[in-house]
Amino acid sequence: MLATGALALTALAFAHVRSAPEDGIVAPIPTLTQPSDQTASPSPTPTETTAPAYDRSQERFLAAASDIIWRGVAGQCGSVEPLLERSSDGGVTWTDVTPRYLGIGQLITLLPFADGQAEIVAAMGDNCDVQALRTFTQGQFWESYPEVLAASQYVDPADPASIVRPTGVMAAPCVDARSLRNAGAVLALVCEDVAYVLGEDAEWVALAATAATALAVDATDVVVAHRSDGCTGVALTRYTDADPQAAQDAGCFADAAAPLALAASAAGVTLWSGETVVTQ
Repeated sequence: MLATGALALTALAFAHVRSAPEDGIVAPIPTLTQPSDQTASPSPTPTETTAPAYDRSQERFLAAASDIIWRGVAGQCGSVEPLLERSSDGGVTWTDVTPRYLGIGQLITLLPFADGQAEIVAAMGDNCDVQALRTFTQGQFWESYPEVLAASQYVDPADPASIVRPTGVMAAPCVDARSLRNAGAVLALVCEDVAYVLGEDAEWVALAATAATALAVDATDVVVAHRSDGCTGVALTRYTDADPQAAQDAGCFADAAAPLALAASAAGVTLWSGETVVTQ
């Protein structure tokens, strides 16, 4: 009997070894889950997102020098085509000079350049690489100038809360800066309907003009376009020497509305609103 029992145990052990997986890992014993009264965990509630208050693709740029005026609409790299135009008759007629042949994707800055020419900072090519370009042929041909880009100041198109400067990147006074303009040592921009100038201590200083929509830098002055109870369209306030305490009324453009752009030159202040470009 003992021998028979030993043989039976040996046979069972041998059968168990033969049924194990070849890799030596024994599969776990399956378990059955009984139904319960518990309900499934609710799906996470989607987080509400707030759409940007400012459509950067519609940002406008304007540069004027006597009868030569340049204007542009930013576009958005990869989705909305930018537009760049030039007028040699004070804004009566316009020529499309957008450098599409170079793969421009987004206009970031527009500045007048020597003898009625212009320079731009733009996102270029499939990778939206930021470049500075100049034209010496009234916009027919453009060429990239890395040294000009290194000296440029502009809102970072990938992060509008950051301002790119020759000295490095600095924070804007809000998360969605726009209408950045500079001349010499003067740097100004619009953030959340407030115009700011950069002080000598590298701190942003707010200007008092309410509901600002755009601005221009005229030598050392800052001219701000804003809404005002005393103007049915867009009022202008000039801050002499970019001094927040030196504000003076600079006129009113009736019936003007955003999006718009300003430019200042010896001929006066030029405003582009809707399809109208007017200088006063």
